[in-house]
Amino acid sequence: MKKILFILTLVLVMSGIFGKLIAADFDLQAFADSTKYGWENYIDRGLYRQDLLSRQSKLQLYEMEAISFQGNLLKSAVFPGWGQFATKHNTKASIIMSAEVLTVMGAYYFYNRSMRHHDSYMQATQVDEISNYWSKAQEPYYYSLLLSGLAGVVWFYNMFDVIQSTTDYNDKLWLDILAREQDAPVRISPVGIQVRF
Repeated sequence: MKKILFILTLVLVMSGIFGKLIAADFDLQAFADSTKYGWENYIDRGLYRQDLLSRQSKLQLYEMEAISFQGNLLKSAVFPGWGQFATKHNTKASIIMSAEVLTVMGAYYFYNRSMRHHDSYMQATQVDEISNYWSKAQEPYYYSLLLSGLAGVVWFYNMFDVIQSTTDYNDKLWLDILAREQDAPVRISPVGIQVRF
């Protein structure tokens, strides 16, 4: 019973607050005054509306064609160079991709070579064979570590570069959209078709 009284009281208080807000005087003249927006007449308002619609259409084009940072970072994290290909930096993407593939393959090659000598070392029974296989296993192993580190450096550079590439692409895209709008001989806008000679 107490809960019902509390809810009923709360509803009455809220309706009283909203009732006062709704009953407040509404100044229709201030609401309809277009000069507060800098418009002197209906022509200014129409020009402003046309400009606003033009900007909205450009923004929609930009949002459709722009490349997201998160998606591009994920692409480059999975396969270095993929994000640069998406931003049309093909030369840089090819270099990064090639460097990453070569360093990973080189690290794998030297690691395999080291493990073959290590297996021979583990099966050797004479001291000079043990020493010989151990020394043969060490050099390729160090090369494998060096190339693995280099692959990591290439991967981190790729992640840094894809942020810059995406920013450059999106900036150029906006300027390209503005240039396309200005250079187009025929423009279709919400207010009609405009032909420039």
